[in-house]
Amino acid sequence: MSETEATTIPEGFKPFGVRDGLFGLVGPIYGRVVDGQASLGFRVERKHLNPVGTCHGGMLATLVDVQIGFGAAVANGQRRFYPTVNLTCDFVAPAKLGQWVQGRTELVRATPRMVFCNAWLEADGEIVLRANGIMKVPKDGDSRYSFIPGNEAG
Repeated sequence: MSETEATTIPEGFKPFGVRDGLFGLVGPIYGRVVDGQASLGFRVERKHLNPVGTCHGGMLATLVDVQIGFGAAVANGQRRFYPTVNLTCDFVAPAKLGQWVQGRTELVRATPRMVFCNAWLEADGEIVLRANGIMKVPKDGDSRYSFIPGNEAG
């Protein structure tokens, strides 16, 4: 893989608006929204590797956690942060150095206060992680949850 291929970001992905905290350390993370579907992604770098040379499961779990919340909020017609109530991950295959990892979310059910979702992460088109999660829909007016990226992620 050439240096150019390793740094190329797929069309439509833009820097995701969350650059502080954990994402500031593990990023850059990119996002896009196409036809009401939100997706986050990143290119596997050396800093993401575990001792055997594949992407650390903690990095994949971090991305899918935010993928579920971001995807559920967009699918639910909102631009708010949805905090995690429960997250279950199945690691299906390794993601390797230089691969592009991106997520997708399926909203299974939404209630006024909870959303139930499935999500997948793919590395260059191969599923590497399958997850399901329950996210809390914050109460209206709670400013702690009011921000989710706009133009930065579509």
